[in-house]
Amino acid sequence: MATHLARLLNLIVLLLALRLAGLWQPTPMLVIAKMVVAAWLPLVTLRLAEELVRRHAPRMVKLLALGGAVIFSILAVVFGRVWTGPAVIALALFQAVVVMAILVHLYQQRGSVSLSERRAVDMLALAFALALPLLATDFAWAFPNLPFRGGPFAALVFVLACSLLAGVTSRPLRLLSDVLKLAGAGALVGLAMHLAGGPETVVSQLAATAGASAALVLLAERFAGSPSRGEGLLSAIARAAPDQAATLSSHPLLANAVMVTADALSDLPEDLLIGLAARPVWTTTRDPENDTLSGAARELLARYGASHLLRLPQTPTPRFLAISGGALDEDRLTRELTIVARLLERAP
Repeated sequence: MATHLARLLNLIVLLLALRLAGLWQPTPMLVIAKMVVAAWLPLVTLRLAEELVRRHAPRMVKLLALGGAVIFSILAVVFGRVWTGPAVIALALFQAVVVMAILVHLYQQRGSVSLSERRAVDMLALAFALALPLLATDFAWAFPNLPFRGGPFAALVFVLACSLLAGVTSRPLRLLSDVLKLAGAGALVGLAMHLAGGPETVVSQLAATAGASAALVLLAERFAGSPSRGEGLLSAIARAAPDQAATLSSHPLLANAVMVTADALSDLPEDLLIGLAARPVWTTTRDPENDTLSGAARELLARYGASHLLRLPQTPTPRFLAISGGALDEDRLTRELTIVARLLERAP
């Protein structure tokens, strides 16, 4: 998921940069580049949503997103700087249809993931709901008298949502709180300038600048503090008592995991169970040297909607913990869970 999230963020930053460059010196090449980026954003967002719920979207939705990206990229080159009204409407409808399809896919699959991942799904859906009205204001032919355009703020909402996806927890209320802070900062500055008798155009511009500045402050604080928050799993275990029950309840990622007992593994051959129990942690990554075992692990992970399979201390039969980790750095989480498995082997 980290790869697709990085692609989405890069496209958003590129789109904002192209918009700023177009305001400074509009050229046909900048317009073409901006429309091409806008055409590919729905497809990249769809791929991120698929990774978030670890389920493929319907084939028709994928073809729509890919076909629309290719067609509107070609139209961007054909039209150049001058886009016709029907072409702009078609692009907006294409983006809206793909976004609605993404929302449907997220909510159809939200029951197959853990609580923490479900919150991330809900938060991404909230980001869509907040961003769509802002994106609509970019169409000047439909809203000619608006004092500002909301496209950049829609991008900021998505970036704020992505910054929460990169953290330990993802909650819709945290995103809503961030948006309210942005709106509050802009409203306070706008009110102060209005009371001071400033021109309406200056008031709206300063209010928008204050809101954007508040977003940048939030993002700087969040990403600056992310390395320390990333140690949450091991830090929680270090504070827990040294017994197995305390270790497994020390962090929500472990406490919310599903116990995979012998009854749930009765359909697997004994040699596969022994092979799976030989490794402390399994993920969905394919292992060419143990293709049969990695295939069995992927089947179990898909059965429980999990991202990691943690080996528990063996009783007469192997047992595992199916963990649905919303963390973006899968390799790091795998290393931490391997440490947990080693600790559990020696826990009373």
